[in-house]
Amino acid sequence: MKCALLTGGGDCPGMNAFIRAVVRTVLNLSPESQVWGVVDGWRGLVFGQYRLLGKRDVSGIAALGGTILGTMRFPELATNVEFQKQAARNLEEGGFDYLFVIGGNGSVKAAWTLEQILRRNSWRTRILVAPGSIDNDVCNNYGTSIGFYSALERSLEMLSWIRDTASSHRRVYLIRSMGRDSAYLAFYAGIIGGAEYAIRPHETVDFEHLAEIAAQRDRDTIIVVSEAYPKSLREIQEILEGIFRRRGIEREVRAVDMSYFQRGGKASVTDILRASWLGYRMVCDALRGAPSGFYAAYYIGHVQDPLPLEIAADDARTNHLDIPPEVIRMALALR
Repeated sequence: MKCALLTGGGDCPGMNAFIRAVVRTVLNLSPESQVWGVVDGWRGLVFGQYRLLGKRDVSGIAALGGTILGTMRFPELATNVEFQKQAARNLEEGGFDYLFVIGGNGSVKAAWTLEQILRRNSWRTRILVAPGSIDNDVCNNYGTSIGFYSALERSLEMLSWIRDTASSHRRVYLIRSMGRDSAYLAFYAGIIGGAEYAIRPHETVDFEHLAEIAAQRDRDTIIVVSEAYPKSLREIQEILEGIFRRRGIEREVRAVDMSYFQRGGKASVTDILRASWLGYRMVCDALRGAPSGFYAAYYIGHVQDPLPLEIAADDARTNHLDIPPEVIRMALALR
């Protein structure tokens, strides 16, 4: 078997664990096989940039953040038909039996686009995809994305630092979180970090209520703000400061963007284990001649049937970007 391996979209902790799992499993279970890493994601696939991977190439990388193969944003692939055809043609001409992918929503959609071209031409390559995104917005009603729990660990660490300063100075801190259109990263960071409130992307916020929460706190207030919420941190700060002045609430308001710090750093144990499990499962299925599909898991050892790429690429059928009501009720009870 000849395989290609690609990390697409934004980097996230756990991608290297996935790379290691695919390479080691292929070469241990089928020693005559080859694994070629695609350099710099989908762009590398279009322009035919690969490197042969052996066991030593993936030694000691499981906990490393980022991706040793590199990944570059390549939005042109979504609309440029010639690029799409070239990527599929490269897979066929390269003699690849399988393309293993870990990436976000854009990668799932790219995989489905190439899958259609491959099947129309009766070409050999099958595509197996795993979710890799700190935003947890990739088919997240079938499993959590690799990288999500690592980003939560970074968030917890940063929120604890900010809490120390906020408490010392009786401050309200507005903290921007990554997450794109999804509320998951900001909201879950708020839960584990003990934030007094987390603003979701499409929420209608009662700022008088936020001011009352701050007034009732003894020394500090932490408010996490989702990336896709339309008001900037500065706008929210000005609104709250106006309410504080009018109501005589003595609190300073500060704003911090922790976004890019959430993405970096070593992978969490949870993400290493789940990335390893998915990589292993996908290779085992490939060795049995499995069709293209999307793989997800909630925990190591969790087995569920792969989704067809057509379904995985359809956000209306696979994603809920806002938080389930029961989780919101839990967060309110914990506040």
